[in-house]
Amino acid sequence: MSLFGYPAIVTHYQANIDSWGRVSGYISVTKNAKVVEEQKEIRNAKGEDIQSIAEIHLEGPQLVRTQDYFEYVNALGQLIRYDVRHIEIKKEMGTDDVKKVIIYA
Repeated sequence: MSLFGYPAIVTHYQANIDSWGRVSGYISVTKNAKVVEEQKEIRNAKGEDIQSIAEIHLEGPQLVRTQDYFEYVNALGQLIRYDVRHIEIKKEMGTDDVKKVIIYA
């Protein structure tokens, strides 16, 4: 477990959404990220308190939905799947430019 995060390569599985709003498959994309394995309580978009076990930091604007998931190989060589629990967008101060996207799993 790291409180500062590991530079990592994560596989982002983007959900294909059909016309009924259901997931009809996934497209995998490999991305550079920073993964912080830390357990914390956060508040999601619905205002509910939820437990997060990790943060995935992606630089720049990213298209991430709550139906997506990420896979990551940790420092012990274990493949871990992270489901998206909450998405936070960080912007450059005073602008609308997206600095990074933080995914709470």
